[in-house]
Amino acid sequence: MAGIFAGCGSDSEPELVGDWQKRATKEGSGVCFAASFVIGDKGYVACGYNSYKDRLREVHAFDHTVNPNVLSGGRWAQMADFPGIPRQQAVGFSLPVNGKTYGFVGTGWDGNETDLKDFWRYDPDKDRTNENSEIGPDYKYPEGEHPWEAIAPLPAAALSRRGAIAFSLEKEGKWFGYVGFGFSDYPRVEYLLDLWKFDPEGTTVGDDGEVLFGSWTKAESGTTKRSGAAVFVLDNEAYICSGENTSSSVSDFWVFDGDNWTSRRLMNNSNPNEDYDDDYGGLPRANGVAYVVSVEGQLRGHIVGGKAGTNASNWEYDHTADLWVQRTSFINFNKRESRQGMISFSFPDGKAFVGMGNSGTQYFDDLWEFIPMIEDYIYDDYN
Repeated sequence: MAGIFAGCGSDSEPELVGDWQKRATKEGSGVCFAASFVIGDKGYVACGYNSYKDRLREVHAFDHTVNPNVLSGGRWAQMADFPGIPRQQAVGFSLPVNGKTYGFVGTGWDGNETDLKDFWRYDPDKDRTNENSEIGPDYKYPEGEHPWEAIAPLPAAALSRRGAIAFSLEKEGKWFGYVGFGFSDYPRVEYLLDLWKFDPEGTTVGDDGEVLFGSWTKAESGTTKRSGAAVFVLDNEAYICSGENTSSSVSDFWVFDGDNWTSRRLMNNSNPNEDYDDDYGGLPRANGVAYVVSVEGQLRGHIVGGKAGTNASNWEYDHTADLWVQRTSFINFNKRESRQGMISFSFPDGKAFVGMGNSGTQYFDDLWEFIPMIEDYIYDDYN
């Protein structure tokens, strides 16, 4: 039924639960396939690709506590530029290190012939962009004071890649980052399966003998090769789903606890003897985005967006029952809109925001908050 719903007008789509409410618009051009991470009350967007066919170094921060819960609430600010190679399809994650949280961005594609494996650490306390009107995002920081610092790249055994996933988990009182999967175009065209664990307390010696922050080791691999996958974290476990392998959607679904992989039910109508998956036809996708939002006091993972088709559809995952439930489709004012390469912010207070991305030749700079368990259909809000 999901495919039928996507093609119908507002007067024929059933009223699904949940509401999309517009928040502040990012400054500058629309962008897709950017990296994102959250530190405290701010969500950060770095790099990406815009309608001018530019790969970007821009970094923007969204503070969701400014005028919350109102139309166009929140506030964007442009931060210090990312100093590495401009790129799209990079990954981002945040990680507490000795009581302070940093952002991390790495991998991606430069838009030419190069997939990347470098990584950079962002220190928000060093970002001076907003302290003085004369300091802009391209301000020349004194040596050693730039908020972005090159750190240990993925190791030699790991291929450069785009379209990977990243997340962080706590193990025995210590936080680690994880990066894996994706697609590599050199030295061979390959969809990837490997997963790499980042230790922020380790060090790595670079090619020039310089000691770099952090170290990488290979984590236990599992699941299926995939690029453009989605990941969300619940109860300190990572749920990896969706994506594509050689242009075919991937339907298997796994949870990773930092050591072991456990399979969940397939994300398609694969069980002829049960009816729980009868409407799962619109669920598998590539280049969708995951987010986590508080639903009646319990955090739930969601996936929305993806390649053209029915992927305006928005699905909520109940990890205790291992079931997906369709929620209100992603809507840009008065129409359902399928986008790929969107970003998401999931905040510790249970709020979640989704936006940007592209649909064909149209690139977006908007941001929307998903409000669960509201039956007020958004068509009525804007018509």
